Amino acid sequence: LDICGCRGAAEQLVARSYFPCAPKAPSMAFSFALLDLMSIHSLHVAPNVTAWSETLESFWARGRLANKNTGRLRKRLGMALTWFQVL
Repeated sequence: LDICGCRGAAEQLVARSYFPCAPKAPSMAFSFALLDLMSIHSLHVAPNVTAWSETLESFWARGRLANKNTGRLRKRLGMALTWFQVL
């Protein structure tokens, strides 16, 4: 992400189809596609952000993708999903 002073990080992420976990100084962002999938999924089953975050962490670990935020993903994912659905 090329951060420029003219637009905030959150605005730049949204322009690239990623939803930030926080409006100011986001430490993580999720693709619109993932959040849309989670929204559709929650229409058919009970919403469970904990299960989604544990699944993502396991998936990333199998692919050897680094995730420095292990254990903190649930809160960030929950906030991003909540605001994605509101907006």
